[in-house]
Amino acid sequence: MKTVKLLPSAKKCIVTSDRKLLPKIEMFDALLFSGQHPWSVEKSFPKYRSSEQFYVFVDLECPPMSAHKFASDPNRELYNLTMTYRRDSDIYWPYGFIAKDNVKYLSEAEEPQWMEPVFDDAEEIDPTLLQSIETKHKTAAWFVSNCHAQSNRNELAHAMQKTIDVDIYGKCGPLVCPRSKTGECYDHVEQEYFFYLSFENNLCNDYVTEKVFSIMRYNIVPVVYGGANYSQHLPPHSYIDANDFTTATDLANYLNYLRENIKEYVKFFWWKKYYKTIFSGKVYNNLCDKLHELTSSGNERNATFYEDIETWWTKDQCSKKKQKIKFI
Repeated sequence: MKTVKLLPSAKKCIVTSDRKLLPKIEMFDALLFSGQHPWSVEKSFPKYRSSEQFYVFVDLECPPMSAHKFASDPNRELYNLTMTYRRDSDIYWPYGFIAKDNVKYLSEAEEPQWMEPVFDDAEEIDPTLLQSIETKHKTAAWFVSNCHAQSNRNELAHAMQKTIDVDIYGKCGPLVCPRSKTGECYDHVEQEYFFYLSFENNLCNDYVTEKVFSIMRYNIVPVVYGGANYSQHLPPHSYIDANDFTTATDLANYLNYLRENIKEYVKFFWWKKYYKTIFSGKVYNNLCDKLHELTSSGNERNATFYEDIETWWTKDQCSKKKQKIKFI
């Protein structure tokens, strides 16, 4: 098993997947339990638990995608902390974020203070950016393998295809770009397409997957569709939100307009001079900071419990009602 050592500031944590690193499981300061993976409390929850130990519920995916089978009796599955993409989690753990400073992770889910968009019509377009745009000759691309997502994103994409060209790669379309060549696939999208459809499989609060942050690293404009408030995650005028439009036709017509008006299209890249994209889905610094904070404050470790973690995780989090755009 692999052990990862992290050194946020002067603090030190060891994060490991080796359950036998210490003589007993209850000797670890914290245990992380994945909601994303299939396991049951009855079969896998530790039989012994130290009063000095934190149990942390962890999930990067949204509730409908959680494979974990929660205990029928909530008292059999008690956690002290939550570590998820949700902004109300004890430990904020998003797939990524946009940063102005040279940071590797966000300590908290604070309200961002974005710069106002800077559009200088007198300034010439960056030659590298212009060269990237000049190679584009297709409207939109989409990589997707879940063809029956609860968000009805497939229906939205097919409705847009009545007005513009949308090339669909993966199991749900005729085109292929294997995951083993993800970098090459994104290079191809940047070269050929003006837009990428970053459509979520579920419409859930705060849920923004890695595909949004992946595409933000390239000179291509993401069209997002999800349940998050994207203004909390992405700079203004750096993306197009499908739910800002009344119908799929209106959205498609707007993409056509931008494709035909390069001066307007290029404005969506203003932020790249000031911000950068950070991936944090495998960074445990926030966990380490929180553990040091709690243990140094003198608080009793198990003073707080989530009495019903399944309800906290699922209630009022995801809904088709978050869809505002009509598929016509």
